[in-house]
Amino acid sequence: MDSNGLKTAAETALREMPHVVGAFVQPDAFGHPREIHLLIGPGPKPREFAHEVKTLLETRLRLPIDQRIISIAQLANDAAPEPPPEPAAVDARAPEPPASYAPSRIRLENVETRVRGGRVTVTVSLQLDGVPLRGEAREFEAEEGRARAGARAALAALNDRVEGRGRFGFEFAAAVAALDQRYVLVSLVASGIALGRRPVALAGAHPADEGEETAAVLAVLKATNRSLEILLAEDGPPSRRRRPLPDV
Repeated sequence: MDSNGLKTAAETALREMPHVVGAFVQPDAFGHPREIHLLIGPGPKPREFAHEVKTLLETRLRLPIDQRIISIAQLANDAAPEPPPEPAAVDARAPEPPASYAPSRIRLENVETRVRGGRVTVTVSLQLDGVPLRGEAREFEAEEGRARAGARAALAALNDRVEGRGRFGFEFAAAVAALDQRYVLVSLVASGIALGRRPVALAGAHPADEGEETAAVLAVLKATNRSLEILLAEDGPPSRRRRPLPDV
């Protein structure tokens, strides 16, 4: 089976799974799945669902699948009002912040996109608790370039703010069709003493109504919201802030 055949077979199998409302598979040079992005409805736990995805694809495609390439964003509720509900971020292992934590207020101020010579440059302006943040990233415009540039620019801005406390890393971004519209899904990792011993896998999604780069920025903000609060929290003794993650 060629690369297009494998991609089609994988996406078809994924869309047949219960709870899946959108799926996108990016193949590598050999046609094997390199990235798997899913948008799912409420109910299943993302980590357990990723294992089901791995098992299904290995059975259907007769290929080994690394579970780490599976990115899952989950809708916040089961209803489908008009307009469709916005997906909530998936943060499977991040600890819950103590009740005394004051949430950080982050706001998107502007997304600027420039295209030149086949490359797209995205500049993101944010505001966090009244403090301006700015990040920029450049990618090839082809395929998911705008989404990747938007996500990486947002992370550049956030990493400037959490420097010395933690870091957010980019894995991939992709657009999928779901609920009669396009969504941008992002997959990230967060690390820092306050988050525990292991990096935390994060995923977020946002409708691409205002463009893929803007959707990617907003998906990043959703995905990082809770971890950002924990990394920036300063009240309470360290024993309350540095809660190790459970072994899984």
